[in-house]
Amino acid sequence: MKLLFVNAIDSSKNIETVYPPLGLAYLSAVLKEHFKDIQILIVDRDIEAVLKSFSPDVVGVSAVSQNYGRAIAVGKLCKSLKIPVFIGGVHITLLPESLSSVFDFGVFGEAELTIIDIIEFLSRKQSVLDLSGIEAIKGLILHTNNGIKLTEKRPLIENLDSIPFPDRDLLNIPIGKSTYLFTSRGCPYKCTFCASTKFWDNVRWFSAEYVVKEIEEIIKKYKPSSISFYDDLFIANVARLEKIVDLLCAKGINKKVEFGFACRANLVNDRLIKIIKPLKISMVCMGLESGCQRTLTYLKGPGVTVEQNRRAVELFAKANINAQATFIIGSPQESEAEILETLDFIKKSKLKIFEVYTLTPFPGTLIWEAAKKMEVVSDHMDWSKLAVDAHDFDNSISLSSVKPERLAELYGLFEKEKKRRKTFYFFSNTLRRFIRDPIWMLKKIYYFYKSSIIK
Repeated sequence: MKLLFVNAIDSSKNIETVYPPLGLAYLSAVLKEHFKDIQILIVDRDIEAVLKSFSPDVVGVSAVSQNYGRAIAVGKLCKSLKIPVFIGGVHITLLPESLSSVFDFGVFGEAELTIIDIIEFLSRKQSVLDLSGIEAIKGLILHTNNGIKLTEKRPLIENLDSIPFPDRDLLNIPIGKSTYLFTSRGCPYKCTFCASTKFWDNVRWFSAEYVVKEIEEIIKKYKPSSISFYDDLFIANVARLEKIVDLLCAKGINKKVEFGFACRANLVNDRLIKIIKPLKISMVCMGLESGCQRTLTYLKGPGVTVEQNRRAVELFAKANINAQATFIIGSPQESEAEILETLDFIKKSKLKIFEVYTLTPFPGTLIWEAAKKMEVVSDHMDWSKLAVDAHDFDNSISLSSVKPERLAELYGLFEKEKKRRKTFYFFSNTLRRFIRDPIWMLKKIYYFYKSSIIK
């Protein structure tokens, strides 16, 4: 059996290529563990050429909502070459009714066990185009004469440690100085703009021993200088966090690489700072979302306050830990004055770096349901309008009561503040480095001058 996984992304955008698709790498790992004679490739570009050179028996596509149109294009290409094709991932899981007719079927939810059943099923067939009886497999989305049908839901994997480490060697994006891993699945919180809770159902954790063993493998094979824990909320299980840090310190790994992770302001306290302090931390990223309490409550619920946001930033600054944050503007009924409250919060904070996004309604979120009622989204739409890095305020989907042209101006104010801070901290950090190590600075100037002369 030859299987091609396609990560349907816009490979020209750095934001989409910076992290290789570990979800597909997990699937590859379990398949190679289960089947000794399977051949697998994972690609995100030159798809037509790979289809013709590799000649897969079946193609599996993964896509987030903003790239679902790209996934459909891959499906059409497979159909033209008479190759069976299916789709999985977050979009089709959260919006199965959007399953395009170009796909033979879809996979919803956690897929490690489902993909084994799919390959076993196809291997028994004289032709992979014969899908009769596939409805017996749990976790599938099927086309029927009566519309879209979901087969029985597959139970979640209870012991995440039973899953082999992702097959990173198969990823076509080189693992460089910075890489990442997952140490859990799911999130204990339910923000209105996030679909993680609906996708994963509940929170499960890889054990501390499993996590540290995977980190050891990453360091041995790829030698990164920085590793990010890409969980929804890495610090949520404090006892496990403490054990992970203890193990990293016992093995001396805390001195070999830097670590980064996501955090939540209401969980930041002196105990957390003490636990993570032994690590070399490149950055901690918090979704602070707003400096206006009404907007913050709308986005994250009543459990977080602006004061907690402020205190979290101050605690990290006091501990000399690089804290970054994300903010969201453009919520329904959020006024211009409330948006400016967030800008004022940022200006008064000790944040070095921050990012600001306009509220985007993704399937599976409460915001999506609100957007459907406003009739600005549907189950069949131009999915590229959900691209989070695009800020075409006249054409992108907006839930804001503020007019697009004014929202664009307000967004520009945040961007101006972001550039000002980046410039300030670049020069201040350079000055501090020069004071500590003047030889380093002289070498930098020399190499810059030399490269300029060569050009």
